[in-house]
Amino acid sequence: MIAQGHPRNFLLAGFLLSALASSAAPAQERDGWSIEPSVYLFLAGLTGTVGVGSIEVDLDEPSSAIIHINFAAMGSVRVAYGAWALSTDVMYADLGSTKDQFSGSVQELIVEPTISYRVLSWLEPLAGVRYDRVGGEIGGPFGHARALTQGWVDPILGVHLRLDLSESVSLDFRGDVGGFGVGSKLTWQAFPYVRWRFAEIAALQAGYRILSIDYEHGSGTERVLYDVIELGPQVGVTFPFDL
Repeated sequence: MIAQGHPRNFLLAGFLLSALASSAAPAQERDGWSIEPSVYLFLAGLTGTVGVGSIEVDLDEPSSAIIHINFAAMGSVRVAYGAWALSTDVMYADLGSTKDQFSGSVQELIVEPTISYRVLSWLEPLAGVRYDRVGGEIGGPFGHARALTQGWVDPILGVHLRLDLSESVSLDFRGDVGGFGVGSKLTWQAFPYVRWRFAEIAALQAGYRILSIDYEHGSGTERVLYDVIELGPQVGVTFPFDL
């Protein structure tokens, strides 16, 4: 069973990272526009419970569950002017799962637009929404649940922290918390990573991402339960341009 840490612990770790930059000066704003498109791969494992109608699958025992990725597409783009930035992250994954006598599939689309303002060179608070659409079909020994699709929007508040280790390498942390009963009961995310700008127009990033979603809606055959933590390594490449 994979331990489920409290979101405050991850956000606290992020703020502790910011304390390491005690000598940081106010952010040096660049004039003009910049754009940073990125592509990445999130190699996520699942823990939690997924349900459609009256049928549920408990994923908290990964040794007895087989989860495979049928298809995934992930990317983001950040457009900035001075200290302001608008970012949009998009992730789509088609997952299949079998456990004991249960089998099913889950398709998830996440679109996350946020706006942020760089207060200091290492501190960038952000706010936005996380749109999540989940479709699923689960079959078991006592019945078969028809496919259902449910979408919802969660407000989120978060922070991006950056500690420059050299001119080309930085240690970053991206975290947020949201939901608050608007869509999900609670959703939170923590993503510490290392960024290496190895060329003028290209940078690599590698880290470990944790995304928690606690959502339940409907009743009877229309019930959708998606109470999961998606976690695993994430690697990607960014192409920064000044306009």
